[in-house]
Amino acid sequence: MSARRAVASLPRIGVTIGHLPQKLKTGGIEPSRRARLEVLRRIVTRTVREERVELKWNRAVEARPYIERLIQLGVERGPLDEYTAEMMEWWLPEKDLITKMHDVLVPRFQNRESPFTSLFRLPPQRLQQFIQNKREIWKRYDIGVLEIYGNPFPAVQAARLEQSDSILDILLTDALRNHHEDLQEKLNVSKSK
Repeated sequence: MSARRAVASLPRIGVTIGHLPQKLKTGGIEPSRRARLEVLRRIVTRTVREERVELKWNRAVEARPYIERLIQLGVERGPLDEYTAEMMEWWLPEKDLITKMHDVLVPRFQNRESPFTSLFRLPPQRLQQFIQNKREIWKRYDIGVLEIYGNPFPAVQAARLEQSDSILDILLTDALRNHHEDLQEKLNVSKSK
């Protein structure tokens, strides 16, 4: 089965795909079209291994659709499909990660609609690039957290808790009520004059 027919038969993935390819430079890899895929492959492999990764925003945005498609292939076609097996072998060079994908991640999403990942933007970080002539060169990076749903880590965004029972909320509510009553009394006094 050709790759074009295999992908054409799959539904659309549930995340946006960036229109402009990002520059993904990494030390030790010469810049080329193949190098870009190798960087994405490393990110996908790391994400499947760790289930939550923190990286530069442009890399997280660029890698997310690849992870989504890989999980979708596992869910839609299963481990016995030839195209799925080929994609898993290329994107996940470590054999234990292919096993993890089929035995852990794919069953997690069997009865779930996509997206299978989430992406959060963290505040920018200022990182030292290099030192040149005793002068430090710094650069600001947008940071993103790319995670697979159902990972064992605490949520990036905590669920909003109802805290009406906290002592602070009780004191503030009481203070507002007292202030409102005082205003009503002053208003009534001024009306009676």
